[in-house]
Amino acid sequence: MRTSGFFRRGSRRALSVATVIATAATLAIAQPAVTQAEPVRNAQQVLTRYKQLSIKAEKSAEAMNQAQADYDKQRKVVTQQRKAAAAAQTRLTKANKQMNDSQVKVDALARASYRGARVNRLYAMLVSDSPQNLLDNMSDLEVISRQAASDLRSLKKTADEATNAKKTAEQAATAAASAVKDAERKRGDLQAKQAELQLEAVSVRAVYESMTGKQLAALRGPKYNFDPKAVPKGTSPAMVAVHAALTRIGDPYVWGATGPDKFDCSGLMVWAYKQAGKTLPRTSEAQMGGGTPVDRKDLKPGDLIIYYPDAHHVGLYVGDGYVIHASTFGVPVAVVPIDKGGPFNSARRY
Repeated sequence: MRTSGFFRRGSRRALSVATVIATAATLAIAQPAVTQAEPVRNAQQVLTRYKQLSIKAEKSAEAMNQAQADYDKQRKVVTQQRKAAAAAQTRLTKANKQMNDSQVKVDALARASYRGARVNRLYAMLVSDSPQNLLDNMSDLEVISRQAASDLRSLKKTADEATNAKKTAEQAATAAASAVKDAERKRGDLQAKQAELQLEAVSVRAVYESMTGKQLAALRGPKYNFDPKAVPKGTSPAMVAVHAALTRIGDPYVWGATGPDKFDCSGLMVWAYKQAGKTLPRTSEAQMGGGTPVDRKDLKPGDLIIYYPDAHHVGLYVGDGYVIHASTFGVPVAVVPIDKGGPFNSARRY
């Protein structure tokens, strides 16, 4: 991920986080040698423990995804604010130049008046030697008078513009500085969540690698009698998303992944709808906050099913009571009955 100069200042912090992760992983491996061994668990206990760790890691992954989305959004704000500040400074420079030009004209008129120049009708009569000359002189004086008044109005206008431009430039510069500071804070939050997830992933993988074939089979669950080819064709975004998602059956679950051949739960939703030309929020919680609420009895293919009270999991309804989802590490993308995806929370239509 490319970042601009001011984002690179966090490189030392990133190195520190990486060091912490490496140290923690080492300690996790070495710990059994200096402590009592954990009590032996039966197959069901191992499976239960794995599911608990996986749910915790999935929550951390969704929190990391949200932190990443917030950070990316703030980087765009920084760019916009800096452009606004630069544009405001350009307007201020232009206004100051216009004010200086107007001031030169007004100053010239003031100097001429101070030296005795006359700009009134009586003077025109005194110096004219013929009626035509009088008309000519009066006409010239009228032009001079109008130009002087115009220069004064221009000076006032450009002075007001310069004042407003200066205020706008100062506000834009302040907003840009604030955006940079907020982006740095969000970047730190993202790094912390990335570190947290990586530590949890160590535990999940360790338990996964210790599981027997039967335990892995129990984790993945039965294969359901669902034929993707039976899903009706359609050109609506919802149906395009459904058929796109169905092509990913069997792809691995990877925390933070959005495809094209590995996914986490919300990442699969984002990728599927992207194939239909629609952009979905990045996390399951944000996806629950968007779209249109749908009652469970009114579900249609393409609706998002949000699971768990804290909305940390999501699947895509494909019809006939089934949902496709990326469930957890070690379990590939699959189609399952709605209630096998987790405790039903709500549904959203995009």
